[in-house]
This record gives sequence, structure tokens and C-alpha cells, in this order.
Amino acid sequence: MGPLAAMLSALVVTDVGVTVSRYKRNGAMWLVASLFFLTAYIFAAVAGAIYLSAVYTPVLATIILGAVSLVIGLVIVGIMYALNARDQRIAADKRRRSQAQTTFAIATALTLFRRQPLLAAGLAVGAGTILGLMRKSGDKDHG
Repeated sequence: MGPLAAMLSALVVTDVGVTVSRYKRNGAMWLVASLFFLTAYIFAAVAGAIYLSAVYTPVLATIILGAVSLVIGLVIVGIMYALNARDQRIAADKRRRSQAQTTFAIATALTLFRRQPLLAAGLAVGAGTILGLMRKSGDKDHG
């Protein structure tokens, strides 16, 4: 059993190392890409300001660009708020389902325990195992 455990732990450490290096690489690449996206945004804002200042006064062009940026920022904050609220509803629903399943398992076990204690103990262990497996598989789907 010793060599098998050593081999499995080496495999896990290798996978973790690969995963960590992949996340570091992706983080660095996202940082560079973000820098170029920011540069493109700045040039687009300057180009918009130059174009609008040809049509309107420079002050009015600046106010228009500021208002557009403010509206876009508020829309993004609204989207984030809606997504966070949805995630909280999903988490609360998962908690309610989990509590309902646990309550059902306890009620079933207590009912059977009164009538047939040995059968009830076996069923309680089986039901707990099934509920544990269901919770873990459900977490993978939504996580």
C-alpha cells in the first residue's frame, strides 16, 4: 500500500503544480491583454472626444463622453447586482433542498427506528450516503 500511496500523492502534487502554473500563465496573459484593452479604450475615448469637439464645443463633447461612461458603468453595476442576487437565490434554494432532504431522512429513520431498530439503522446509513452523493454531484453541476 505504501508505494501506491506514494505514487498517487506524487500524481496529485504534479497535477496541482501544473494547475497552479497554468493559472499563473493565464493571469499574466490576462494582465497583458487588459493593458491593451485599456489602451484601446483610452484611444477610442480620445478619438470620440476629437470627433465630438468638431461637431460640438470641446466642453460639451467632454460632458457627453463622461455621461456615456457613467451610463455604461451604471449598467455594469446593475448587471453585477442582478447576477449576485441570482446566485444568492440559487444558494438559498440549495440550502432549502438540503434541509428538506435531511428532515425527510431523519423523519423516515425515526419512524422506522420505533418499529424495527436494526433495519432503521441500516436505512439511515444508506440514506445518508445517498444524500451525501447527491449533494456532491449537484454542487459540481452549478459550481
